[in-house]
Amino acid sequence: MSKKIIIIISLAVILFVTFLISLSLGSVAVPLREIIGIFSSDNESLRKILIDIRLPRLLNAMLVGAALSCSGMVLQSLLNNNLAEPGLLGISSGAGLGAILIFILPVSLPYLVITPVSFVFALSATLLIIFIARGLGGGHADHISSNKIILTGIAISAFISSVNGLLLLISGSSVIQILYWLNGGFSGRGWNEFSVSIFFILTGLIISVLISKDLNILSLGEEFSSSLGLNLKRMQRIAVFAASLLAASAVSVAGIISFVGLVIPNLSRLLIGNDHRYSVVCSILLGAFFMLLSDTLARIIIAPSELPVGIITSFIGAPVFVWLILKKKKSFNEN
Repeated sequence: MSKKIIIIISLAVILFVTFLISLSLGSVAVPLREIIGIFSSDNESLRKILIDIRLPRLLNAMLVGAALSCSGMVLQSLLNNNLAEPGLLGISSGAGLGAILIFILPVSLPYLVITPVSFVFALSATLLIIFIARGLGGGHADHISSNKIILTGIAISAFISSVNGLLLLISGSSVIQILYWLNGGFSGRGWNEFSVSIFFILTGLIISVLISKDLNILSLGEEFSSSLGLNLKRMQRIAVFAASLLAASAVSVAGIISFVGLVIPNLSRLLIGNDHRYSVVCSILLGAFFMLLSDTLARIIIAPSELPVGIITSFIGAPVFVWLILKKKKSFNEN
């Protein structure tokens, strides 16, 4: 058994153990033996806490973490830039704009509407960025400079964020809901959110795994990839679709959460290497673990109250990202 397979299996085991521990922690501590026998337990209040509140919340957290990290991995591989991530390219802010517009509508719409609307806005923001980057010139029909896409993405993302801020000011009674959305979190997220998002997120994850071999070819360079028969334009469209679907679905569940799509793919490559057949799966598991850990900390640090998960991910992710930059700089200087 190869080292990479062992790492992936180990991450899966760690994720499962963390899941059980997270399930037992909260304002009401639940012993592990109670969790194992919950379906045969006569304690109705305990069953409600675990099955109706904690279990769907933790499943949502793992789904969102996997989606954001996988989206970041696909974008970084597509653009050949380790700084690319859903927030930087306007995908998260675009998805957030779609969700906020639904919140401030004078009529109440079902949650089922949020995910497709978020996806449309996320994809629209991405297509706008690509269109502007292509119009800046300096490339041929099958290739757009990754630097131009990232710089354009920063500008568009900042613009959309300012629009979100404006909508927040005029949101009236929806201001609390929007503020929580902009900081990200899983409070109140249950089976309804899980049942809607799982289809979209699993679709994006499956597509990402299926194109992992093509991402390996793409890492060899655009010209060499074309000579090997890779359709760059088709590949770009599929990758953008998958990344947008994953990020939009994550935002529709938890709001805007920073650093997951940026840090986790870099950690995955550091842990398992650049072979996307393994690094994509590694980022999915590591992202699910990171979000599960962050949500658990958000629930217990100031219990019985809780912090927005976005604050925890930023608090952990920022120093880890600085460490990654320093590590890469040291490695570069040594070479």
